[in-house]
Amino acid sequence: MTNQSQNINIVQVPINDLKPTEYNPRKWDEVAVEQLTESINRFGLVDPIIANGADNRKNVVIGGHFRLFVAQKMGYTEMPVVYINLPEINKEKELNLRLNKNTGEWDLNLLAEFDESFLADVGFSSEDIDDIFEVEDTPEQFDLQKELDKLNITNIEIKKGDRWLLGDSVLYCGDSTIEDDMQKLMNGEKANMCFTDPPYILDYLKAGKRKGNPTEGFGAKKNRRYLETDVLPDDFTEKWMTNIKNIAKDDFSIIVYENWKNIPTIWDEMAKHWKIKNMLVWHLPNRTQGFAAKHKFFSKHDIAMVGASGDVEYNLEDEEQELQNEYETALYAISGKPQWEGYEKGKKICPSDFIEFNADDAKHSGQGIIFGTKPLQILIPYIKVLTKRGDLIVEPFGGSGSTLIAATKMNRRCYIMEKSPVYAEVIRNRWEKLTGKKAIKYENVQS
Repeated sequence: MTNQSQNINIVQVPINDLKPTEYNPRKWDEVAVEQLTESINRFGLVDPIIANGADNRKNVVIGGHFRLFVAQKMGYTEMPVVYINLPEINKEKELNLRLNKNTGEWDLNLLAEFDESFLADVGFSSEDIDDIFEVEDTPEQFDLQKELDKLNITNIEIKKGDRWLLGDSVLYCGDSTIEDDMQKLMNGEKANMCFTDPPYILDYLKAGKRKGNPTEGFGAKKNRRYLETDVLPDDFTEKWMTNIKNIAKDDFSIIVYENWKNIPTIWDEMAKHWKIKNMLVWHLPNRTQGFAAKHKFFSKHDIAMVGASGDVEYNLEDEEQELQNEYETALYAISGKPQWEGYEKGKKICPSDFIEFNADDAKHSGQGIIFGTKPLQILIPYIKVLTKRGDLIVEPFGGSGSTLIAATKMNRRCYIMEKSPVYAEVIRNRWEKLTGKKAIKYENVQS
């Protein structure tokens, strides 16, 4: 590597000739203004402005906007300037970001006008870019029952064995307990994380008849997550977890939501492959019991197991921060809207192992919210902490597609398996509605 040097000439330029850029993303407050004013009063202008010397960008300020602002307020008429010849505006913008990278605060709205890959090339981290391109507060308008009602179940386009490309993500209509199906989903890639909610083992699906209508089989479960899972093998959990382990990277995280009755099985199988890190409790304080409750004690919560292997980098507030566990700071979701510490734009988050969700209507206060579509705001914080932009999340039980949607919003890839063609179609349609793009079918999938 050779060192290239050039003579640096500092010249005095009339302050009114200098042109601040509109795209400069740095911002400052009154305290910073007072501090720099005091510094200039004591030591003078010891740091020159960096300006463009190219004919087409002459006197455009690249570095030193804050110094220029304060000097103007103080009545300076000239500024020390070093000229850099950069005719290309993209090079000018890049230097502006690099000069500003390690000082002051960013105006995230202006940073969001830059291309994401450009910011990454300049040196912004995945966590930085998450903060710049924050998830919109506007909730997704998605109702699973309405989406199912729209479908003609006698004419479902997606068939078993179909593989669909959803942007950078993939949907495969298959069975996550079958190794060959999992390999077809992944197509040789390895995942950074698994975030899932196995639906099969919930015994509330089993019943006889109510008012002459079947309460099991297709007639009962068309509004549930799966349509064809009445009988399960004893090795069900073992099979799907083993398949996940086979496609997992060495540095890997897994979160599995499950009914409390099945926690021993999930715990035992997870411990075979990963180190168990924690349990998450999802509390629904305003869930109502209903008239048909069989027990004096009914669940107002759901539980998730958290596992990991290797060296997973947690995207937390401070790399040196000592935590009691990986999920210390509280996460709240009030009236169905996310409000958690550090969620404000520009701040990193560290979600809790206790999630509270107060539903704002009766429809979302009962078992439907636990057994049905997971709210995105309980998925996004953990995806943000445990993965980086562009990372691959695998979802072996697609359901209504919430993991895919959360991953898409966070610019992560998601490879999602769904056994039921009906629900696979719901997932595809939901993704298309969110992104405005069209899914592309792979005509042939090789083993």
